[in-house]
Amino acid sequence: MYLNDLIRFLRIPSISALPEHAPDVRHAAEFVRDWLDRAGLDNARLIEGAGNPLVRAEWSGAPGKPTLLLYGHYDVQPPDPLDEWISPPFEPTIRDGNLFARGAADDKGQLFILMEAVAQGLRERKTLPVNVKFLIEGEEETSGQHIESYMPSHASELHADAAVICDTAMFAPGLPTLTTGLRGIVYGEIQVQGARSDLHSGDYGGAAPNAVEAAAQIICALKDRAGHILIPGLYDRVEPPSPAELNAWKRLPFDLEEYREKEVGARALTGESGIPLFERIWARPTLELHGIRGGFTGEGAKTVIPARAVAKISLRLVPDQRPEEVLNQLLAAIDQATPCGVTARFELLAASPPCLVDPGHPLIQKAAEAMQKVFGRETVYVRCGGSIPIVGLFAQALGIPSVMMGFGLPDDNIHAPNEKLSLLNYSRGIEAVTEYFERSGRD
Repeated sequence: MYLNDLIRFLRIPSISALPEHAPDVRHAAEFVRDWLDRAGLDNARLIEGAGNPLVRAEWSGAPGKPTLLLYGHYDVQPPDPLDEWISPPFEPTIRDGNLFARGAADDKGQLFILMEAVAQGLRERKTLPVNVKFLIEGEEETSGQHIESYMPSHASELHADAAVICDTAMFAPGLPTLTTGLRGIVYGEIQVQGARSDLHSGDYGGAAPNAVEAAAQIICALKDRAGHILIPGLYDRVEPPSPAELNAWKRLPFDLEEYREKEVGARALTGESGIPLFERIWARPTLELHGIRGGFTGEGAKTVIPARAVAKISLRLVPDQRPEEVLNQLLAAIDQATPCGVTARFELLAASPPCLVDPGHPLIQKAAEAMQKVFGRETVYVRCGGSIPIVGLFAQALGIPSVMMGFGLPDDNIHAPNEKLSLLNYSRGIEAVTEYFERSGRD
């Protein structure tokens, strides 16, 4: 198994959210470019622009055969909290058949599955059964602005029959899985301003507005305790899953209590009462609070009334919701919920639409067949509660479907301490992508 290069890649702390890691982000982009060049891809290069560089490379030695656009991202999430990692996040470590490191599953390890499948074909046979184009970005975990501005003006260069993405998970170990739906997102900050500066709670308590308190009141006005979002009009466009999807989800091997205890690790599951779990996490919009900043949170006591507060929130969207419409609904709801004595504004940080792909598309069916052959079980189709903005961009800008072949596992701890990737899934993933290339190239 080829692991040395992946381990070198994982050692690069390419954290796109932290400006101090900008040199590491560029280092990761250069690493991918140089690796693809050595692997035999043509014209491996960096695309500079307003943001982190894109990496592009091609191989077009199969005239008349389909062209697949292979996508991934080289940036990773921050590793905090560091004290919860068993081994350091950027010192890749193998334990119990898994490779532990930040980015192991999201998405460096899965990106390397695509890269290795191409490289092995060129190394062993000097050819591929399909044409390939790599498009790899370094802002998937932050804004994605560079690729979003780049694609529409370079659509002819990126023309392909389908995109292939390895950035999702299998439903269960050993169960080949294709993802056919993703939720969209509206993400940003509620910024609350009260008095000019923090004030003494003894002298001014009972008179001065409290910005942290106001932020909490606004958030509580957006969602009730039963998980129902209170933003007027938000549910108007929600398109329910089809009967075929619902029936397929009911057949998935799943233990609700095991999910609660082992995967979520909570005393109870929450969300909209009366709605089955898969619908809640795949096919219903949600609103989550990610953190509140303001006031005094250090050790000891400091009795202040906070003048400023910031609350980071996100809304996950489902078909047929539209980010721009949801944003306007959110702005109106925040304005309506803002208590007296403070001002509140919402700063949008990221947005992308939800998307569905047709599992009946021939190139998606071939992926299901390839995964079934390698894993020895019938491929299942699921949605994902997360967002991969590029899938919507591929559909809008290029008019192509995305084949989402995921080889992560539900317990891979993406975005959390002790992220991992199964080494068995890594090797089988390379085999499955290679098989997919073979099947896609057949007449």
